[in-house]
Amino acid sequence: MTDYIPTMVSEKDIRNFFSPPLDYNDVSTAEILIKIESVETFVNTVYKTSDKIACLLLIASKLIYSPSLAKKYFTLNKETLGDYSYELSTPGTSVEIQANPFVISKTWEQMAMDILNSKYTSRWDIALVND
Repeated sequence: MTDYIPTMVSEKDIRNFFSPPLDYNDVSTAEILIKIESVETFVNTVYKTSDKIACLLLIASKLIYSPSLAKKYFTLNKETLGDYSYELSTPGTSVEIQANPFVISKTWEQMAMDILNSKYTSRWDIALVND
């Protein structure tokens, strides 16, 4: 699967999404490429689109959930992606649970699905009645 050529997001996009950027010792190219392939296939198949931000969020949500990465990279507290921005609490505050890697992963995943569902699903259906 390491021969997959991404069409929506690159390995560099994924590595630079994190702060600090993902190190090659933390996540291999093969692991990133397989996640890119699965997310791009999902978005292309289900939504028939190529939304870069949604793909980036979905892939990042899958990577940050791994225990080794969560330990090193879960301290993000603010992100801005195009028109979308959000802020997570910092550890030690009354809402410390929000800084949990699982919650961060679910937040990114939910943002991606909200983007895809709002842009690429039909809100109106026409039905033939009295046929």
